[in-house]
Amino acid sequence: MSWLPEPVHDQLQQLLEHSQLQQAIKFLPQDLQSAAQTPEGLAIAFLLTVALGLLLLLALGSGKKKRGSYVVITGPVNSGKSTLFFQLRDGSEHNGVVASMQQNEGVSSLPSGKKARILDIPGHHSFRTTLDKSLEGAAGVVFVVDAVEMSSRRVEEAEMLYEVLTNPSFYKQRLPLLIACNKADMEEEAHTVEWIRKTLEKQLHELRSSKSVGIGKDAATQNVVLGPTDKPFSFKGLRSKVVLAECSAKAQQLSEVQGFISSCV
Repeated sequence: MSWLPEPVHDQLQQLLEHSQLQQAIKFLPQDLQSAAQTPEGLAIAFLLTVALGLLLLLALGSGKKKRGSYVVITGPVNSGKSTLFFQLRDGSEHNGVVASMQQNEGVSSLPSGKKARILDIPGHHSFRTTLDKSLEGAAGVVFVVDAVEMSSRRVEEAEMLYEVLTNPSFYKQRLPLLIACNKADMEEEAHTVEWIRKTLEKQLHELRSSKSVGIGKDAATQNVVLGPTDKPFSFKGLRSKVVLAECSAKAQQLSEVQGFISSCV
């Protein structure tokens, strides 16, 4: 007597008479092909196939860390990131505040209709500890650089960007990154996006080379590979998607930043 309910048994028996199913059975492991010629064997083969598929999905999913729900805004002191934060939050300059010594958090209403939580991380030297915690729950990062003062501040900006790129949470989650070239409204003084890209890539190449032989704190980043080490550093070689765009917090030229944040949440 079959252990299958009679209606199920009859339906499976009818299926076995179809040539298309017989062709599909040929793709099963050899041991299952003969067993699948009976309704009971076909039911077992089907259940095994489903179970193996679920296990495969679980195995693939276990290696991926789910991204968070907010976007982190960070960058060096006086790059304009806090002004950018307040403009995104409520369209204000917050009484002309230039720098923040503590983390700011708010919600930005985007032109796309979405609402996004945004975190403004202080740019002073103690930011590393705050950054570590913040990136754990992030969906993306906006790194603000000063397009006007880039030439004189390129080392400082590259070092902070290196800290972001080699952060374990950033690396594992493959967080998208926007390098927002602020103060682009000052056209005669601001450097172009392409010049900033090449300058940062050159600085990051030098940092990658020097820190690869570091010890102590730098050694913790040695398992984070910033692109092919046998080639000059390039943002295109990173696991995360990195884009650069012009913006101006004070002039409210924020469309590129808002579009990026919308794509993250």
